[in-house]
Amino acid sequence: MKTKVNKIDIMNKLLHDNLVRILKNLNKRIHIKLYALVYDNKQTLVETIRIKKTVTNGENSASASQDALQTILNVYAELKIDPEHAGNTYDDIKEYVNQIWYKQHHQNDANNGEKLTIPLSDIEGGKILSIESHINDNRMLYVNQIPFHTGKSTYSVVYILEMRNIEHETRQLFYTKPEISFLRMLLDYFFRDFFALTNSAIKINNDDSISRKYNEDGIQLNRRITRLFFGKIQNYLQSHTKFDEFGVEFDHEPRNEYYVNSLLEKMDDISALTYENASPFGSILFMNKDVITQRSIIRFTVKFTKEDRIGLEDAKRIRKLLELTNVDKDLYLIADEKEVYGLGEVNWNMQKGELALRLDFTGLSKYNLVLVRTEAELVSGGKLFVEDEIKLYRSNLSLIEMKLASVSFKNPRLGEEGYSSEKFMQLLKNTFWKNNTKDDRIKHKVERLDQIVRKAREQKHGTMVVITEALTAKHELHQLSKQSTLIEPAIINPEYIKYLTAIDGSIYFDTDGLCHAIGVILDGIAKEDIGDASRGARYNSAHRYLYKLKEDDQKKCVIVIISEDGMVDLIPESEHEDMLLALAEEIIDMINEEAPDSNKLKEKEDLLLQSKIVDFDWLFNIAEVYSDNENYERAIHFFEYGIKQAKESYILPRYYNLLGNCYHNKKNYEDATRVYGLAIEASDNDKSIHVYMSNTGHSYFLLALQLKDAKEKFENELNKAIEWLSQAIELSTTSSFKPSVRNYNYRGRCYTQLSDIEKNSNKKNQLLKHAIEDYSKSIAIDPKNSIYYWNRYCVYNRLSQVKECIEDLIQAEYLEHKDSYIDELSSLLKKKHPDLITESVEFYNNLSRQKEGPPQLIELIAKYQAKAEISKQAEAAAGKAPDLDESEK
Repeated sequence: MKTKVNKIDIMNKLLHDNLVRILKNLNKRIHIKLYALVYDNKQTLVETIRIKKTVTNGENSASASQDALQTILNVYAELKIDPEHAGNTYDDIKEYVNQIWYKQHHQNDANNGEKLTIPLSDIEGGKILSIESHINDNRMLYVNQIPFHTGKSTYSVVYILEMRNIEHETRQLFYTKPEISFLRMLLDYFFRDFFALTNSAIKINNDDSISRKYNEDGIQLNRRITRLFFGKIQNYLQSHTKFDEFGVEFDHEPRNEYYVNSLLEKMDDISALTYENASPFGSILFMNKDVITQRSIIRFTVKFTKEDRIGLEDAKRIRKLLELTNVDKDLYLIADEKEVYGLGEVNWNMQKGELALRLDFTGLSKYNLVLVRTEAELVSGGKLFVEDEIKLYRSNLSLIEMKLASVSFKNPRLGEEGYSSEKFMQLLKNTFWKNNTKDDRIKHKVERLDQIVRKAREQKHGTMVVITEALTAKHELHQLSKQSTLIEPAIINPEYIKYLTAIDGSIYFDTDGLCHAIGVILDGIAKEDIGDASRGARYNSAHRYLYKLKEDDQKKCVIVIISEDGMVDLIPESEHEDMLLALAEEIIDMINEEAPDSNKLKEKEDLLLQSKIVDFDWLFNIAEVYSDNENYERAIHFFEYGIKQAKESYILPRYYNLLGNCYHNKKNYEDATRVYGLAIEASDNDKSIHVYMSNTGHSYFLLALQLKDAKEKFENELNKAIEWLSQAIELSTTSSFKPSVRNYNYRGRCYTQLSDIEKNSNKKNQLLKHAIEDYSKSIAIDPKNSIYYWNRYCVYNRLSQVKECIEDLIQAEYLEHKDSYIDELSSLLKKKHPDLITESVEFYNNLSRQKEGPPQLIELIAKYQAKAEISKQAEAAAGKAPDLDESEK
């Protein structure tokens, strides 16, 4: 791509590639896309560029591609940014992304990401309404700028970074508590402190490189920021910072005192020690010293004297004391930023915003830093007590835990790596049975081996499961007999696996699931590019052993490495898995573009779908993006293919719900109800089940309307809708969360529709009574929505309750002008007695005391008020005034 600004393409590529490496070291599933907005020294936008990773068809490598976009509006459209609020300067864009964008797009981080169906019509007897849907957004946006000098000109390059595949907890911290977001700190330092500046700007060297400030690579930057992050946390502990004080500062400014603090080094030293050959497990709870010594928040089981408190630098003593802790029983070592005070429990009801940080050791050189706080559990409600004439309201407290940072062998980690049984079974098939995967006997063997691995994962000290062909197992174990315990090849009861893996070494199986040996110490060939220096001995010995087998007549082998912290690695790794993930993310990028190349998009999709190792979660992600872009047909295709790929694997109920919404929006309500049923079966969360039940009821109602000409089917589907909506309403009542106004409205519509086909007058009136009750409940929940008054009017009209009809029409028109409302109201008033008109005028006047209604309503009321006055005057003149007392005649 030819750029307007000289060498800006080199700058973009270097920045993008370094960011990819740095973030992939945190979690290899993170995907990024970058936009560069290039401003000259007059702050005029001179160039807009998109930088993203692309996979060339037929190749197994990815590279950064750059595309010139016409205007900043193209960027906003692709990122789903509101151009009206975002502005076009660095400060405006940054403030919008930090303060507004997250709130607009991330309701799902607080509500389990569930979506209601988009209602095609909420109004009885009316036209389809356009109801706006929100996007289920799991992206993150970040904005920063870099000064760039080329030739004789200096530019300000504003970068908008989009990140995907990051868990919601990290997203929440990033925006709501930015001061304690490790990811935000890393990005801030990358843009400000990674590259060297020449005369306050970045310059491209003659060899098309950029000099680095500290001559560090991405791994070293990650480690440096981890140290600084722990140093910052140490500062918060020292300064008695409260939790509620976070959420104001979005920028992590470099501060020298973070370098001086040494909390990370002390935790590293503790985590690297074993005790009686056992890896470190246990927890330290950190709080400010004044909170520990002056508040009753800690119940000490063992409390050291002031002189005998143990300094955090005394790693050996603290490692030994960790054996006494038990996080399940809320028993921790209690410490401030300098020393351990003893062993104790926490009175969490006394926390009251005090900062509490827990350091969980999860194995050798592995630990997590977790923020712990309490929050009133409003969902489950509370109880009112009266004690000594004082009213007390008590409710449950939830213990909220937010992981701030994870460290593994000095390297920071973000999120999980995504192991699944499906991947393991697919790896087995690809390695040993490429051409016979439909054979039932092979399926049985694969399932047996999967069960073995699932049981081996219960071994808390970690282990390895080695799987080879029977002849390879026999030959290898003959050579390894001096460093293993051989047994007669046999099927092992899976329940015994965790005991057989308790000893050092691997457990060795053949592809039939027969166990050949336990406690196998693997050997292999040490080679410079084999393994990973940042990982432990178990991981590296497995890689060396696998390499040895490949060198020895290409012997086939799969090894499952189960770490002490529960992390699972599969080797050999799927050769092109990273490329397939990059391809899936590129497809998502293309779908979000304003005018994607449909032919190129189809080529990429075909390439992905042809793969035997494609992860069904990737397919669901693509489907969800298609759904958000209202291409429901393609969304359904990817959802259904993903479900087929998942086979026996567990599928999150939210994906079934999203697929149901796609069918719902395609007006295929029968399939929608079927898939919502799968979501209900797969869920154990009451709030989510409430959403799925609601969606099922909505779809059954709309299915009934499609079948209106077939009376029996019409009636059956309406009754099913009532049943599901009633279950949803009952669940919201028993679980004490906010009822859904739409459930009452839809159930009211069901009763109304059933009344129209009911011939028995008593049953008809009972159905209409139920409808009025439901519409009245809808109005009580949402009194500002005109639709519910109109729907109730329709029922009153069927019951010939004229006064109620007029009042609901006035209320509906007062809230929102519609021709249908004003026409019906005019028709009723035209026929009615002056007394009723007078009452209607009084009803409107009571409403208009707060504010006047639409001009059409004012005009209509005034017109009939004048007519009523003329009518009354005429009656009075004729001696028939209805309000005269008989004695006055």
